[in-house]
Amino acid sequence: MHKRLVIFCLFCSIFLQGFAWSEHPMLARPALAGMDIWNKVEPAEVKHLKTFLLETEHRLEPFLANHEQRARTNLPHYQPRPDDLAFQAGGDTTDIVMRFFHAIRINPGMQMPLYLHLLPGEPAENRYPVGSVNPRAGNNNPPLHRSTHIRLSEGEKACPLAVLVTANDEPDYGFDLGLFTDNQTEYGARYGFGEQPFGNPNLAYSSQAPFHMAFYHEAGIVYKVAPELNCTFLDYRTDLFRELSVFAFNNEQHYWGWRFLGWSMHYAGDITMPYHSKPLPGYSTTRMLWINLKAMLGFPQDVQNAIQLVSNRHTAMEAYQRQEFRQAYLTKNYNHPFFRALAIPGFPVPFYDNFIRAGASYGAARKSLHADIVLADHLPGYMVSDPTIEVSNMPQLKNVAMLVHSEQGEESAEALNAMIAERLSAYSMTIRALLISVIQEAGLSGRDQPPAT
Repeated sequence: MHKRLVIFCLFCSIFLQGFAWSEHPMLARPALAGMDIWNKVEPAEVKHLKTFLLETEHRLEPFLANHEQRARTNLPHYQPRPDDLAFQAGGDTTDIVMRFFHAIRINPGMQMPLYLHLLPGEPAENRYPVGSVNPRAGNNNPPLHRSTHIRLSEGEKACPLAVLVTANDEPDYGFDLGLFTDNQTEYGARYGFGEQPFGNPNLAYSSQAPFHMAFYHEAGIVYKVAPELNCTFLDYRTDLFRELSVFAFNNEQHYWGWRFLGWSMHYAGDITMPYHSKPLPGYSTTRMLWINLKAMLGFPQDVQNAIQLVSNRHTAMEAYQRQEFRQAYLTKNYNHPFFRALAIPGFPVPFYDNFIRAGASYGAARKSLHADIVLADHLPGYMVSDPTIEVSNMPQLKNVAMLVHSEQGEESAEALNAMIAERLSAYSMTIRALLISVIQEAGLSGRDQPPAT
């Protein structure tokens, strides 16, 4: 067996779905609500995507062409968009949305309903619920949250913060499904991303992982053994949607300015999660290569154990974070460590061209070993320390936060909360930096002021 094949398989298991933080709006709202910008911007006129495209198509065409050229020049390991997918203005108006989806290379089955995502305990106030925000993303779309979405109508005015917070969740609804040539989709064969670099191409949600994870801080020998790890597109998505946001604001399309910015924030926020910035948290380079060598020699058990343990800890961390934070929302416990970590006083770090690679991802990779140790020590051992089980199949996962408090004790809950809070602090700083960079570039309010404390 070729040496690359074993380590390629080693990384596959943890890329089954590609989710990072669960229910991004819960995180984005407290991170952004105290920003001074909300006192300066007007409500945004709600528009369908088709309306936005028809009103801007002649300016959008050169904008997307220029962005593509910049991506080819500036983004390492970028896979160029095929020229025949370039967005062109003046075509058939009935397929303008599909032409846009092809140009930005997202799942063409996406729908873009007009809606807002309510936070836990937030009243609908007689607004009509939206049954599904994306019924066409694919038959394998799992239920992400117990969330409520309420309908908006074209032409009404919406709170910019609410639009931005809502959009933070949307890339997890299927944007990046089936985009590779071996995903057995017509559009994947056309999009130019090549074969899926890691994960199982036959599992629908596995295909989104290379867009929501990125590994920028491995030892050089790891990239030589597994060059597939370079083939990630999180920086491309962050940059594309950030630039689309600035474009929309510059063309007085504020609703889509906020919505595109929320999409960009989603990817930027994902990289602050340790299990999205490090392929095997808890495993040194030496240990990773050692168990890979053993597998090459016919002893794969250590590889299989590593795969299962990392996958289980990743899954359990997401479930704990979601459940613990939802409870804090429902009980209005705004003194919870997660709320405090997200609402950091002070001015965020500046956003710069290489921010995702050199800045946001570095802290997550550096903290990955600590995160793995805390999860192993303080989550129920039968969930995270037994490589013979698949935690996603365990009914206890639905109540993991409650079990930590009742079985592990408050000391364990505090340790888990402190570890996750540190990462949420980095998440907050990252999306705040992104927001201020767009505000300043689009000239929405001049130079923004520090967040309110």
